[in-house]
Amino acid sequence: MLSGLLGRAAPAAPSSRNVQIAPQTPRAPLRASGQIHAQPTTSANTVTSEARSAGSASTSGRSLSAKDKLAMLDKAKEKRLEALTQDGYNPYKTGAPGIVDVRLYHAAVESQKRMSTKLSEANAQMTLMERRMEETTKDLQDAAAFLKKVAMEFGTTSRLVESTAAAVRFGVDKEDAVAKLVKLCERLEALEKTVQDQRAAFAKRVPKKVPVAWVGVASEVKLMGDFDSWTRGFELSAANIDSDGVIKTFEAEVPLLPGRYRAKFLVDGGWRLASDWPTENDELGETNNILIVQPMPL
Repeated sequence: MLSGLLGRAAPAAPSSRNVQIAPQTPRAPLRASGQIHAQPTTSANTVTSEARSAGSASTSGRSLSAKDKLAMLDKAKEKRLEALTQDGYNPYKTGAPGIVDVRLYHAAVESQKRMSTKLSEANAQMTLMERRMEETTKDLQDAAAFLKKVAMEFGTTSRLVESTAAAVRFGVDKEDAVAKLVKLCERLEALEKTVQDQRAAFAKRVPKKVPVAWVGVASEVKLMGDFDSWTRGFELSAANIDSDGVIKTFEAEVPLLPGRYRAKFLVDGGWRLASDWPTENDELGETNNILIVQPMPL
């Protein structure tokens, strides 16, 4: 009995002569066998891919045709229209199909308007500069032609002076010498008058620095006018602060050509008139200041 219990409690060990160990064969790589062994995973990518595969398989078991794609687009359009027409629609709502952020849209529109305004001002300024360059080139050409004529006149006058001096020195013909002297004086007077006229004409083409001042409460002041077709103007700077600490005096020396101009002050984005300047209404009924620049004295 005891031997029976011992026999059931301790099974006999297998004999090495009866046990045969099967040789282990190396596992073939997945690429070589062409088989994929599924392994349990919980990653989000696997779940998403399975969901997509299931969704694709649930449609028709094949790729969507053009007709099916158009039908899906029509459904998306209907959902978008439904979201836009429903009660309590909020344009700032996120997640609704096809809704554009209104604030971003308005910011883009305002930015485009500012850029268009800046571009228009730059184009107007470029047009004005081109016109002034053409005028300056013409002035230089006129000056070169005038100097050429003056040089030729001086040559003729110098020869006339030499001939008159010889006639007076040798006393060949006193009447002829007197006639030459009279002719010489007339040519010199004509030359002087021509030079003075040209000098006065060129003085109108020389800019003159005009002191301009504006007194008031502001942070930015510009002088605008038709001297540059109301494009850029001249910025005035605050030289000092008055005793009350609020009113400032904005000053600048503005280079302007001699002439009569219509002008205004642009103070913090608003138009202002100088009380001590003369005023005039333009063709549109707008009141402007009158700025008269005198040419430089000869």
